[in-house]
Formats: sequence, structure tokens, C-alpha cells
Amino acid sequence: MQEESQWNGKDALEQPALIELHRRWQAWAKAEAIPLRAQFDPADFPRLLPWLVLAEFIAGAPTLDATLRYIGSEIVHYFDSPHLTGKRLSDLDPVFVARWSKVGESVIAARAPQFFAGAPYLVDRAWLKLEMLALPLSREGHSVDFIVLAIGRASAPASV
Repeated sequence: MQEESQWNGKDALEQPALIELHRRWQAWAKAEAIPLRAQFDPADFPRLLPWLVLAEFIAGAPTLDATLRYIGSEIVHYFDSPHLTGKRLSDLDPVFVARWSKVGESVIAARAPQFFAGAPYLVDRAWLKLEMLALPLSREGHSVDFIVLAIGRASAPASV
């Protein structure tokens, strides 16, 4: 099976937990153009916590870069990504920098949630179909300073 290196945009979410997080973000957006990071507490989403990534964009970097502030346990498992909390996106292999930068650039440009479909890449788990909600957050409500990636399984793994 040919692996897809990029996340692909999609029009709507399917997973109820992702839909609920999106609704919460929309409620927060009524007060600020871009909801504040302070409004988002990952612990408020216990079902999603293992499937969350929180990254903080690095202002002034010559290309898009971010510090990975939180990586949930299911992300670590399925994406084979231990020990990445506290690392920069630019510390990763260039193929992964390109994969995740595209997601970040899309959210920054839209200044709004983005939906994606994809699978883990180069970790022998292309069978795992996922959907992802990418949410912008801000320090003061004006710029995209953080991104929350919430991932859900779009289908069960194939039987062996």
C-alpha cells in the first residue's frame, strides 16, 4: 500500500468528540477573533486527551516552526513519536517538518479550524485511517500563536 505523506483537507468531521471540541472552539470564538489559549484546558476533554497535540508557534522564525508543548499517549503510540514534548518542529526529519508545516500554515492562513484526513506516515501504520481537527488559539485574541491538533480514528484497523 502506497503511503500518503500529507494530510488531506476535508469538509466535515465525523467523530463526535472532535465535533464537540469544534463546537466549544466556536463558542470561545464569539468573545475573541481567535480564542485564547487560556480558554483551552486539555483536561476538559478526557476522551480526546490521548489524541491531542498542543504546539506553540515560534514568532520570528525564518520558516514555520513550533514548540511541541503536549503530545498525547495515543499520538506517541501510533505515530511512533516518544520524547517529542518540548522539541521544535524543526528538530524533526524534513519529511515530517513538511507534513506538519502544511497543516500549521493552513490554520494560520485561515485563522479558523481546519479538518483533515490521513494516516500515520513511515511508521508501518498506513492502515489506520484518521481524521484531524486543527484549531488556532491565541495569546491575546489577534494572532495564531498556538495550534491544537485533535485526532480521531476514522475506521477500525483491518482484521489480521
